[in-house]
Amino acid sequence: MLENELKMGFDEVEYPAKIRRDRLSVYPNYEIGSHWHDDVELLVILRGVLDCSVNGETVTIREDEGIFINSRQVHDLRSESKNECEYVIVRFHPVLLCATKEIENRFVLPVIENGSHPYEVLRPDREWQRSVIDAVLRVYYMRHETTMELGAQGQFFAIWEQIFLHLGNEPAKVREASPQLTQLKNMISFISANYHGKITLDDIRLAGNVGKTSCCQIFQKYLNQTPITYLTMFRLRKGAEMLAQTDMPIVDISYEVGFSGASYFAEAFKKHVGEMPSEFRKKHRRSEERK
Repeated sequence: MLENELKMGFDEVEYPAKIRRDRLSVYPNYEIGSHWHDDVELLVILRGVLDCSVNGETVTIREDEGIFINSRQVHDLRSESKNECEYVIVRFHPVLLCATKEIENRFVLPVIENGSHPYEVLRPDREWQRSVIDAVLRVYYMRHETTMELGAQGQFFAIWEQIFLHLGNEPAKVREASPQLTQLKNMISFISANYHGKITLDDIRLAGNVGKTSCCQIFQKYLNQTPITYLTMFRLRKGAEMLAQTDMPIVDISYEVGFSGASYFAEAFKKHVGEMPSEFRKKHRRSEERK
């Protein structure tokens, strides 16, 4: 049975999907750190190149290409060369496809519960993958239409038909679930829910029910960083989003994202992003005004 909790947000409309155009330069180090969610995610590159890691496996996605990331997979997006990449991203909860229990059992669960397909790179030279890429772009460009929910719903079904026919319409290979990935998901979820307050390494490892050494080894294996570095970068990413999207004073943002003060926030931001928070805000405000 699919979970009932939905992640809302279709621009300003209450809808269990997220559709947006984004740029990697908005994020510290040109990186969206590792995370996971119940939603399925589709991304199409408009300009540039990025690397996407899914469960520790990295693939490169180029202009006009895309990727389908299945439900509940640990993934991140980044540009190692720190070059700009612009893309459309669509996330929706599988419950949108479950008009009946039969549809859920026959067409939805065989995909999201198939461990053989954590992701699929979408290439424009393959007909079915091109059709998925086109549908993702159609969803984005219809987002301001008065009937956008209906239009998007139709595109989601069109996307899912192709995903099911090529990824779900086959027996799942027997594949033992990695207990370390489950532990990592639990620790990431803990950080996501509690980053505003004080968090120690002990707090993180307890969330995954592992020892300190195992905790550090799991983060290093899948994310190539320590748990504390991940926490710092998560906070900086949230801070960068607030700098770019709000007028909140920088000192208030620093406390809101879990830093002990504005000076510590500015120091960490400068170290990892390469510029002060005020400079970052001005640059991205100018960028938005030019759109």
